[in-house]
Amino acid sequence: MGESAAALLKDGELVAAVEEERFTRVKHEGCFPLRSVEYCLAHEGIRLADVTHIAVYWQPWRIGTRTRAMLSSACRNPSQFVARFSRAWGEFSHAGAGENASSQGSWRELFSVKEILKRKFGATAAVVHYLDHHRSHMASAFFASPFEEATILTIDGAGEEFATSISVGSGTTLKTLREIPWPHSLGHFYSTITGFLGLGMLDGEYKMMGLAPYSQPTFLKQFLERLLVSAGDGRYQLNTDLVDYHAALSGRFKAPLMELLGPPRNEADPFTEHHQAIAASAQAAFEAVVADLARWGFAAGGGRRNLVIAGGCGLNCTGNGKLLRDGPFDAIYVPPAPHDAGCAIGAALLVHHEVLGRPRSFRMTHAYYGPGYDDDQIVAAMRDEGVPVPQRLSEERLINEAADSLAAGSVVAWFQGRMEFGPRALGSRSFLADPRSDGIRDTINEKIKKRELFRPFAPSVKKERASDYFDAPADSPFMNITVPVRGAKRGTIPAVTHIDGTARIQTVEKEANPRYWRLLDAFEQRTGVPVLLNTSFNIQEPIVCTPHEALRTFKSSRVDGLAIGSFLVRRDSL
Repeated sequence: MGESAAALLKDGELVAAVEEERFTRVKHEGCFPLRSVEYCLAHEGIRLADVTHIAVYWQPWRIGTRTRAMLSSACRNPSQFVARFSRAWGEFSHAGAGENASSQGSWRELFSVKEILKRKFGATAAVVHYLDHHRSHMASAFFASPFEEATILTIDGAGEEFATSISVGSGTTLKTLREIPWPHSLGHFYSTITGFLGLGMLDGEYKMMGLAPYSQPTFLKQFLERLLVSAGDGRYQLNTDLVDYHAALSGRFKAPLMELLGPPRNEADPFTEHHQAIAASAQAAFEAVVADLARWGFAAGGGRRNLVIAGGCGLNCTGNGKLLRDGPFDAIYVPPAPHDAGCAIGAALLVHHEVLGRPRSFRMTHAYYGPGYDDDQIVAAMRDEGVPVPQRLSEERLINEAADSLAAGSVVAWFQGRMEFGPRALGSRSFLADPRSDGIRDTINEKIKKRELFRPFAPSVKKERASDYFDAPADSPFMNITVPVRGAKRGTIPAVTHIDGTARIQTVEKEANPRYWRLLDAFEQRTGVPVLLNTSFNIQEPIVCTPHEALRTFKSSRVDGLAIGSFLVRRDSL
């Protein structure tokens, strides 16, 4: 398992959602989400006994296709199979992962959900529903979208048996048109090439996406003919003789792949034009296949012009943007957590609509469903962390002082309101800076974020001003779509304009996040620019959740100020 999470639905409305990694501080945490469940219950002030339905977004007894593929692999490479089987058995048989932080959960625990929850929260009469993984993905996107009808693409590493699903949604109905079985996985293809480039599988795929625009896809023809073979009619096959995802996890790559692309890059090696061309080719091949899937789904599904995307590959914001610009669709919706964590919401929505037969009412217009903290809790954390407590400020003064600092070139950490659900910082747990300064990218990369210099930073923009700066849809609240920066504005906001002239935007609506919108507005009043550079409030760990984590990360960074609750902590006060 991986990226475990919990969500709470009350009368069809989402009231709380959080990923387990924010509590254990282990990236992509896969253990049983006890801490997340605890938060959801506490947020609503209820007990587990008050819960009527529990939705699990896996049917673990259906992992049949993967088993057959592993047996086939055993015949070809017995020693490799033994190692992989040992790891898989450890995941299945290890009990108790719910009690401890672990990057690998236990499949066995999914058969004992009520017993595990009972040990911590007491008995419950709730009915447990085991739901198909891909249908949970579909529901997390379509049922939360503003659309009554849509084409649905679900693309991830793998569900129980399938790696890709093409579906349509209408009202409270989901209808699957086509499923492509594992191991023919676009997610595993993309992750394997990420590992080949030494960028770190399961966490570095966004790095390869950022590297791709630095070159041309000179290997595209070879990729589409030999690695990721598309039939051109909404079908594709992954050539597992060249692309072995599980071997790549251990740093081993097939000889034919190395004959095609050369030796894999070691993590410490410098990037060359050759590496950049591989990244560009992998991204282009991914986009070509996804575009074909989308076109087929559009035609086979009756020409529904709204598109929703779910599955971990929904985080490929470059591909999402190209689908919107080049595909047959008028609008696109990608939820803030299209990866596995979002299935916690999708599974709950599936029960609400398909099991209970309730109508749709919920629309996910923001992602602020995690923990929030009041000023008293923030002051207590400052005292615990040895940070002098500054003067409590009115909201107007806090925003004005933060905007003054940003306009003067400072980097400000922004810790406000409830934490975002999903992997993007959306103005609750963010590092912020002036996008007009091209040099600020290197400052943040080298001194704060400690990440590769080729990776771009994203902009937040007032929703009503987005079209002035970006060739963008009216609404992109979750930073999951890359769009062109308007030519006349690229020199104005160079810090958030990637080498190919694009940006992964977040449109900020006043009603969704009033305090963040007001900060953008105050910055615009000072500079004429309604845009801020926004990157996640973390340094080589999950995004900060609590005031304690925010203060520790602030102290260990070189950030100039921290706006936390009603307080502005300045570095020179430490």
